[in-house]
Order: sequence, then C-alpha cells, then structure tokens
Amino acid sequence: MAINLPNVAEQIFNLLKGYGYDVTSFDNDGKKQIDPAESMWFSVPDPNIVIKLDKSSDEIRLSTGKNTNVDEIRERLKDLSQKYLLSFDYKTFNGKLSPKSEQIFVAQNQEKDMADVMEAFGTMTGSSKTSYQPLDNVKIVVKHKAPVNEESRGARSRNIHSIYIQRGEERFKMAENNLHAARAMARHLQKGGETFDTVGNAITEMAADLGKLRTFTRYVQSNNLVNEDNQEYVTIALENIENIKNTFKKLSGVKTYANAIEHLEDMSNVEMLEDDVDLEAKFTETHFDSRVSNAMDSIKRSMNKRNSFESTIRTAIKNESFANLRDMLQETDMFDFASHGARLGYQVSQLGHAAENSVLKNHLYGISKKLNSGDRLGQFEYDTIKSCLLSAREAKVQEGNMYESAQQDWENFIEKYNIL
Repeated sequence: MAINLPNVAEQIFNLLKGYGYDVTSFDNDGKKQIDPAESMWFSVPDPNIVIKLDKSSDEIRLSTGKNTNVDEIRERLKDLSQKYLLSFDYKTFNGKLSPKSEQIFVAQNQEKDMADVMEAFGTMTGSSKTSYQPLDNVKIVVKHKAPVNEESRGARSRNIHSIYIQRGEERFKMAENNLHAARAMARHLQKGGETFDTVGNAITEMAADLGKLRTFTRYVQSNNLVNEDNQEYVTIALENIENIKNTFKKLSGVKTYANAIEHLEDMSNVEMLEDDVDLEAKFTETHFDSRVSNAMDSIKRSMNKRNSFESTIRTAIKNESFANLRDMLQETDMFDFASHGARLGYQVSQLGHAAENSVLKNHLYGISKKLNSGDRLGQFEYDTIKSCLLSAREAKVQEGNMYESAQQDWENFIEKYNIL
C-alpha cells in the first residue's frame, strides 16, 4: 500500500491553518502552489516555520527559528508521521524568513538534503528506462517501469521495476526495490564487502523485513485491528521500521558506515532468547490476512533481538567495575560545554571508555552521540545510564561523591530538558 502523500500534504496544511497561520505552499521545484495536495514545502514567515514533506526519504521535516515555540505542532507532526510510517526530523535555523527568502530557503535545503543523501554518490543519470548512480568502482543500476520524465525532480527514484548493483563485470539483483537498501549495499561493496557476507545478507534481510512491516502496520491500522492486547507488537514493528531506515542511511554514509557495521555485529553477537508468544492469535479476525502473517517472523525476530540485546546490556553492567571512571569524570571539569546535553554526552562517552564489554561500550557511545545532537532518548537508554552510574558507585563506594555528582547531573538534565 503506497503512502498517500497528497493526503499527508493536505493534513500538514490544515494543521498550520488550524493555528491561524498564514501559510505559503511550494512544490518540490520551489514554485508556489494553490493546491496543498500538490505541495511539498509549507512556509510560515510568522512565527518562522518551514515544513518539508520529502518523497525521496519518506520524511516530514520541521525547521524553525531558534526562538520559535512549536511544541504542539511538533508533537502533532510526529503523530502524523507515525500514522503514515514516515520519518520525522526537527531542526532549528538562524535568521528570519521573509517572502523573498522563501524560495531561496527551499532551493538551499533541496541542495543540502540531496548532498546528505548522496554523500560521495554520483548524480543519477541514464536513459528513459534505465538510471545509473556511481560510487567509485560500484554502480547502482535502476530499471524503470515507465519512461523517466527528465523535467520532474526525483523521477529517477520512482517507478522502479528492478535494481541491480554492479561491480566490474559482476552484477547482483537486489531482492527488494528499495533504493536506500541499494545504496547501503553499494557502499558495503565499495568498502570491500560482498553481497552474501554477513553484512550483505543483513541488508537483504532488512529490506525484506521493511516491506513486510510497512504492509503489516498499514493494514492493521487501517482495518482497526490494533487493541490493548497487540499494541505493543505494532509499536515494535514501527520501531523496527525506523531502525532499518536509519541503518540504511548510516550504512550509506562515508563517516557513519563503520559505526553502523559495529552495531550490526553487536546485534548479531547477542545470544537470542526464546519467546513462545503466539502473535498471530493477537491479530485474528474473521479472516486471517497474509499481510499479518507475513510480518510475524520479522516482528518475533525484532522482539527477540531487542530483548536479547537489552539482556546483554544489563548483564554487562552488572559485571563492570568501570575502572578509572573517577579520573575520567573529573576531566569533565576541564572543559567548557555549549549545553548541558553536550556535558552529559561527554560524561556518557567517558562511561563508554571505562567499560570493558564491547557491546556496552558501543551502546554508550551511541547514547553519547544522541545527547550531543539533542535527540531524545528512550526509556532503556535512560535506564542504561542510571544503572551504569549506580553500578560504578557500588563498585567504588569510597569514591562515591564523584558518581553521586554525575548521577545528579543526569537526574537534573532529565527533569529540566524532558528528553524522555
């Protein structure tokens, strides 16, 4: 089931108008649009809001001025993105939008978005039926179901019949027509990997899971099959969709590829826990639809991987002594930080340095990066930090003041900035 982007666009427009804002809409080429359903950009000069509905990355992107309060709109856009299985991103920018700057802002952000996605990838070119995107000695080959309209921006990313990855004389057909997965695979081959090694197989499996999970969540939501008994599993499916999309993005990047590989290895190395929950029974209706059954294995794997990973982290924390953490935490006083989040991010990275377990170490580094970038943390990430500090305090009671101080920093940060 394809995402109804015109419907999403109309809902974004109506949301802004509902707050009494004067909204200007643009298509993806930066031209003003009267019909909201044909729009991809929505600009509100006062109070300084820009929203982009990105077709290429299935994302709603909210940008505001640094002093603009948009908490309610931000939460409603997040709910809208989750409903339609879109990603959501929020950023602030310096300056003030004016009618003259709107189109410039759109054009600049289009270029930046494309640069972020295509990092080190060449521009997509080709004929009316075939598109090519190079990456050093590797090339993505896209076969289209309909002739490409060169005048339509992003046309080479649509109407995909099949995708191939070519390296030298070798050509490999992707099992799923997912361009993000193809870029992840191309980067992996460019880095010396193989299509059927551990990472290559993981990319193929994730692409298949992504398709099944998207179909499943749209089906159960549109047919009102979600209830108290199965809400947890729908949430797991939605979380896994986001995780897969983020993993593809990181695998495609020059700077993020190595960390993405480490995370995949950590997840594959944890010992899987058994789970005998009958998920299919929780979605039973008068007729059992294949769109539910096809996703069950993926959801079960997601549940087991998450539970196993969290169990591994908890066990690792219990076994850690966090040697030299006192000295590492004292280093915090040697620096000036731009924000409380940056300070806490540094402290969490020091926890990672002090940890012996490689899975816990990488998990803490990941949390540190989220704090530095201002991203929200989940409950398990919060519990991880708290447990690490408690474990460190118990291991070194005689030096407890340092850990008490770090823990107080953490508690104050959570309370003040509401990052959960």
